[in-house]
Amino acid sequence: MATLFSTLPSSPIQHRKIPCNSCPIKCCHEKANHNSPIIDENGFPEKNLLSNPRGSKPPRPRRIILVRHGQSQGNVDECVYTRVADPKVMLTQQGISEAEECGEEIRRMVEKDGNSDWKVYFYVSPYKRSLETLRNLAKPFERSRIAGVREEPRLREQDFGNFQDQEQMKIQKAARKLYGRFFYRFPNGESAADVYDRITGINIMAKLRKNPFCLGNYNHAPPFKYFYIKFM
Repeated sequence: MATLFSTLPSSPIQHRKIPCNSCPIKCCHEKANHNSPIIDENGFPEKNLLSNPRGSKPPRPRRIILVRHGQSQGNVDECVYTRVADPKVMLTQQGISEAEECGEEIRRMVEKDGNSDWKVYFYVSPYKRSLETLRNLAKPFERSRIAGVREEPRLREQDFGNFQDQEQMKIQKAARKLYGRFFYRFPNGESAADVYDRITGINIMAKLRKNPFCLGNYNHAPPFKYFYIKFM
């Protein structure tokens, strides 16, 4: 079932202005006047700690929206994973309908923010059920409202191995309960800690430095949780 979560980013850390005369390192282009910025004003403002006024905010999206994929074949029948590769598991008809409804809800949510110049930037897992979710979810958005789409492999589902054996999975999940859910690594797969490591390597702000877009993220349950931990 498609799960929708939206939040406004928390307030950024306030940077302390460092007096130029206290810094022993000087750039080759720095003028004798200590009031001149060390970093070019045309560069990234979030890195220009010396020239930014106190309290200035680095560029960030107006809103981050996290969406889990709609109902998939694997949600209805876990036997699917014994014969279909996880990246190829598709949505059910109900999952498609859920994605369409979710798109309408997101559109209403964004329009309520009161910004007429809004756009959305989509990050999506390369798994088929996530791509199908985005394809149906994006129907209410005109092309002019979509700033971009990025297929991000690090947003994929946690790897539980290749074709899954149902009896072995029962044994492995029981062992995970004893060992600890976060650090237990499935044979030929990943632990939740592995998922967290790859999620923290995603720099979503790199695409959003110039425009305060709304960011959509369409993935799976474990990456969903760790994406929230990092960026919220």
